[in-house]
Amino acid sequence: MVKIRGFNSYDRAEDGLRRSYGFAASLEDKERVEILNGLSGFLFGAASPGGMVNYVNKRPTAERLNSITVGNYGGSQYYVHGDFGGPVDSNGKVGYRVNLVRQDGDTAVDDQKIDRTLASAALDFNITDRFKLELGASYGDYKMQAPTAYWFFQEGAPRPTLDTSKNWSQPWIRDETETRKWMARATYEASDNLTLRVAHIREYQDRPVQYHSMNSVAGPGEYFQLRQKVGPTKTESESWQALADLSFATGAVTHKVTMGYYGFTDRQWQTSYFPHTGYQGPYGLDSPTHVPEPGWPSAPRTMYFSNRVRNDNFMIGDLVRFNDQWSALVGINRSTIQTIDRQQDGSASQPDYDRGRNSPNASLIFTPAPWLTTYATYIEGLEQGGVAPEEAANRLQVMPPMRSKQKELGIKAEVGSVLVSGALFDIEKAYEFTNGDNIYAQDGIQRHRGAEVSAVGKVTEAWTVMGGATLLHARVEGGSNDGQVPINVPKFMAKLYSEYALPFAPGLSVTGGVYHVGKQWATDTNTSRLPSYTTFDLGLRYAAKVSGRPLTLRLNVNNLTGKDYWLNSYYLGSPRSVALSAQVQF
Repeated sequence: MVKIRGFNSYDRAEDGLRRSYGFAASLEDKERVEILNGLSGFLFGAASPGGMVNYVNKRPTAERLNSITVGNYGGSQYYVHGDFGGPVDSNGKVGYRVNLVRQDGDTAVDDQKIDRTLASAALDFNITDRFKLELGASYGDYKMQAPTAYWFFQEGAPRPTLDTSKNWSQPWIRDETETRKWMARATYEASDNLTLRVAHIREYQDRPVQYHSMNSVAGPGEYFQLRQKVGPTKTESESWQALADLSFATGAVTHKVTMGYYGFTDRQWQTSYFPHTGYQGPYGLDSPTHVPEPGWPSAPRTMYFSNRVRNDNFMIGDLVRFNDQWSALVGINRSTIQTIDRQQDGSASQPDYDRGRNSPNASLIFTPAPWLTTYATYIEGLEQGGVAPEEAANRLQVMPPMRSKQKELGIKAEVGSVLVSGALFDIEKAYEFTNGDNIYAQDGIQRHRGAEVSAVGKVTEAWTVMGGATLLHARVEGGSNDGQVPINVPKFMAKLYSEYALPFAPGLSVTGGVYHVGKQWATDTNTSRLPSYTTFDLGLRYAAKVSGRPLTLRLNVNNLTGKDYWLNSYYLGSPRSVALSAQVQF
């Protein structure tokens, strides 16, 4: 989950193909991670109005690439990562890319351990100068011992500062996820004015082992803990697209029209097996209490179909350029969401949903100078309902889909070698939260008005910065919490990452970052508030050549001051950790 413009988002895309659910994502086989602010349903289908994340996979390289990295992610999480690519044949018609990862060891949290394997491969076939076929496949196995505990504070219970390096769960709590994925994409340039694109991705995720620990605080100085074992679950995800890009002119006005169809579906299976110990305790909050694993009843081997979410989209959009200064992006998307939610006996957990609506999109863009762009946007969209977290009393229940609206004014300017952006936005969607009875529900409208600024680029030849800040005015409109501030939404957030190449030590750079999150309400009734927190990261990077081969050494200290903080109302933040690596290319 990520938080964008104050909204939680589980939505993601991979190479532009939409996904919804997912666990244990790996980054070693990704070229970059794109954060898309604001409503993106026009291009990606039903998604959170705050924004979404697009993972861009590594593709074959034109030149031979062999890279091996060994290191430590923090604690004793040692790993090795191999990245290999290049052309298969002499004329470069076929290329490959392979990423292999093996990781095992303890994290900076007591008793917590990660055991992870990743193998991914990509093939590109340049069949002709105008026809390209891309294939990809990956396998991932992720095992975590002692995952972070989920916290639930009853109304009026004080929230203490806790040691984030301690295991507030149990040493025997664990989670496992196995992932298999296939992807295919074809791009055909039929002419200089017409490009056809089709793509498909399919992913299977199995979770054979799941344990959870939930800590409940009712009063000062003590907590109760529920331990739960969950039967196996699995998810099948699929996404597809068939689009055409057409360029033409009507007099002095040029058009770039994109039209077509795209969609995705997610299916989930689970069991009715989730025995638990009930809340036991009380235990003192000065340090965690660990107990032996109880004897669980035998688990069933069969799973039943529990829910499906499908989103289909037919869209047409036109990027109209009137002259060098004025342009517009207009379009409409016919989006349909179907959801079904089933109990073990096949009966409906809630009424089936099958609705569609036309969502318009309009942006007016003004470029008074080559280095300056301004815009005004209005967009509507559908968003599939959230899924109740596994710690909630109505675990994995799918919420009804929601309608979202967004208005935005923005500006982008190139100042020297730095891209500076700013925006004013007004976004609204249905309000989803876990209520005082630990039930995940929808009630009212969540509206966020805010401003954000960001800067990315080189201030000088040696100094690079990436940073931004967001100021939010968030409110719940309607429902039982009318006028309250949504939970886990800070009024102010800011982050800054910087790199500086030391002039007296060629190849050596200092890296660092600061991340600030303002106060957040921890309850939907706004009776308990999380304090603000600021964390610092500091690192060194050294690049050189050894025997003619590029070598890069990295050292990073995350949460430098060892700040103990609450990430949100449910989870503790991350403790200080030290990561290091050595990468050699040959």
